[in-house]
Amino acid sequence: MKHTFTLPNFPGSNFEIETSFWTGKSKLTKDNVLIEQSNESGKPYLIPDQTGNIIKAFPKKSLPDFGTTLEINGVKNHIFKKLEWYQYTLGALPILMLFFGGAIGGGIGGAATMINLNIFREEGSDLSKYLKVIGVIVAAFLVYLGLSFGILLLINKS
Repeated sequence: MKHTFTLPNFPGSNFEIETSFWTGKSKLTKDNVLIEQSNESGKPYLIPDQTGNIIKAFPKKSLPDFGTTLEINGVKNHIFKKLEWYQYTLGALPILMLFFGGAIGGGIGGAATMINLNIFREEGSDLSKYLKVIGVIVAAFLVYLGLSFGILLLINKS
């Protein structure tokens, strides 16, 4: 997932962060130039400012939406717009499969919830976001039904 944003410490610069859904690793670019990430504790990004000094930006996960913030000089900079309560509610509907689907339903529902929250953070029209989220909810339920039906067939064959 890619997201563009600006930081108050770097006026006139555009940043883009690309985070892998599967590994959680991120790549940060400033004005289309890849920013180096240090190996020191906290794995900060080493962002050069206009004077040539290096500013350390520490990536932090923020709950409840698991969006990344960049902490610069002790100040957390939210790079994603905070979601509204109704977006959390709609996006987290698939997690309810835990109550009727056990571990399988919970796993599918948890993955679908994370996908939905990431969809809400994407850039684009609100209508397309809501349609995608509803599609993910329906798909998660269908995957659960197909998987549970397949398991029942395997059990009944034995």
